Amino acid sequence: MNEKSEAFQKESLLYTVLENSTIQCGTCWHQCIIAEGKFGRCRTRKNISGKLYCINYGMISTFSINPIEKKPLFNYYPGTLAVTVGSYSCNFDCPWCQNWSITKKFPADVLRPRYLSPKQLISAVEKDPHIDGISISFNEPTLSLEYAIDTFNLCKPHIYRMFVTNAYMTDEALQLLITAGMTGMSITVKGLAPSVKKYCRSQVDRVWDNIQTAHNNGVHVEIICLIIPTVNDTIDFYTHVARRLFIINPNIPLHFTRFFPDYQFTHVQTTPIKDLEEAYQIARSAGLNYVYVGNVFGHPFENTYCPNCQQLLIKRTGYRIEINLDKQKGQCPSCNTDIPVFLG
Repeated sequence: MNEKSEAFQKESLLYTVLENSTIQCGTCWHQCIIAEGKFGRCRTRKNISGKLYCINYGMISTFSINPIEKKPLFNYYPGTLAVTVGSYSCNFDCPWCQNWSITKKFPADVLRPRYLSPKQLISAVEKDPHIDGISISFNEPTLSLEYAIDTFNLCKPHIYRMFVTNAYMTDEALQLLITAGMTGMSITVKGLAPSVKKYCRSQVDRVWDNIQTAHNNGVHVEIICLIIPTVNDTIDFYTHVARRLFIINPNIPLHFTRFFPDYQFTHVQTTPIKDLEEAYQIARSAGLNYVYVGNVFGHPFENTYCPNCQQLLIKRTGYRIEINLDKQKGQCPSCNTDIPVFLG
């Protein structure tokens, strides 16, 4: 490791030393076994002299201030802004990735890496009164576990702390994040088990286990399904997701979002709107109370409606938000049904 790379190096929180100086990483569910001097699958963890180090600590690829609706989170502090940071690499292989310019780049290959300490990130949040939270996003945030935990531990209670994630972390990693104060997760479910295995080289049941665990521990969870023609645009997938979520909690928001051709999937068509509307109707019929259609500007299914009387509660036009909810009571103004939306 040269002097430049050592600036981004920190011992990993989760690993087990095996025989012959090999290490098993405990950060994500791949649980890579790494020989001395070698990297794990994501290339953000390296075995250095029998210890595991993350080599992307504070290595920031992207820094921006975004509406929380961009994550997307719709039932969580609507209309607020979050400082959003990301690093490099991913532990999934999705050939349709929308952020491929950073997820397919490894930290060791970045020529002029930028460093942002947790204290600097917190300072940026506290200096701007319009910012309400921090989001670790753009690439898979699990790979920035140590950085995220250090950052979340520095946050004041009123700052929300969230992940935009594939939720493929280990039980231990998820518990560390919850203990550090993670308050929200936008979790992508890529498809049924065969598709996730084929395209992402991963096991989708691990994602569902973490959805259950996060929800049980009081983390606000919303589920995002990017509907990709030829991958997961099936009635079986829509029905499966809706039924699994209903068992966990019918109030968990579910987003069916539109795919646009990118990366290695430029040959695949943009998702037809009618397919998203079909998915929406299936999920609502399955008993889910908050289902959304995404990436379709001005679509009425981007709005939040009362599940009891269908009163329009939150109108969304792009990132312009109109809220028709009693902030104190959190109830529908027409029928007084309790609405589980965090308003801040």
